[in-house]
Amino acid sequence: MSKIDSATHVDRLVLDWIESGRTEQNGFDWSKGRQRWNEAFPKYKSHFSKIPDLIDRNFVRGIFEEKIDITSKFLTSMVWGYGDRGYGPYRVSKMMQQSNYKTILSNVLELSSSGRPLEAYKYFEQNRVKNLGPSFSTKFMFFCTPREVGAPIFDSYIAKWISHFEIEEFSKLSVTSERWNFKTYSQYWHWSKEVSSQHNILPDEFELIIFRDAEYLFSKNSLWIGK
Repeated sequence: MSKIDSATHVDRLVLDWIESGRTEQNGFDWSKGRQRWNEAFPKYKSHFSKIPDLIDRNFVRGIFEEKIDITSKFLTSMVWGYGDRGYGPYRVSKMMQQSNYKTILSNVLELSSSGRPLEAYKYFEQNRVKNLGPSFSTKFMFFCTPREVGAPIFDSYIAKWISHFEIEEFSKLSVTSERWNFKTYSQYWHWSKEVSSQHNILPDEFELIIFRDAEYLFSKNSLWIGK
C-alpha cells in the first residue's frame, strides 16, 4: 500500500470514529476467570472483589489513580490484559516470583506517571521482569501514563496492522511486539502523538481506533470484537 493510501486509510478510520460519536471500548466479562485469579493470588482476593465483572479501560485507569500498592495496580492491568485467557494467572504468578519485580514496576510507574513513557520503556528493556514481555509491559505503561502524554499499547495486533498497511514511518524498522525494540516503540509513540494531534484526539484513542481495525482484519475470535 502506498504512503498516500495508508495515510488516507488512517484519516478515514479516525474521522469515522469521530462521526460515530467517539465510542469507547466496552468492558468484557471476566467473571468466569475470577476464581482462578483468587486461587493464584489469595492475598489479593479482597482487591479482586472490587473489580466489577465487566472490566474496562476506564475502571483500570481509576485503579491506577488510587494510592494503593503497586501489585494491586499491576494485577488489575493484567486481569484486563489477559482477558478470558485461562493461563493469565499462571503467567503473572511467574512474573511475581522475581524478587525485585515490585522495584521494577514502581520505577516504571514513576517514569510513566511523570510523563516519561519512553524512558519507562527503555528502563523496562534494561531491567526486565521475567515472563513479562514487551507487549504486556506496554499495557502496564499504558495505565501508568497521563492520557495527554500517552503510552499506546504495542501488541501483536498493532504490529501486524502497521506491517499490513506498510506505514512509511516504520519502513526501516523491525515491527514486532515479540521482542524489545526501543527504536520501534519510540517511533510508534512519536507517530501516534503526531496523528492524534492532527485530529485533536488523545494518543490512546488513536491506539484504540487502529486496534479495532486490526481486530476486524486479523481476528474473528477476539474477546474485544464489536467492543
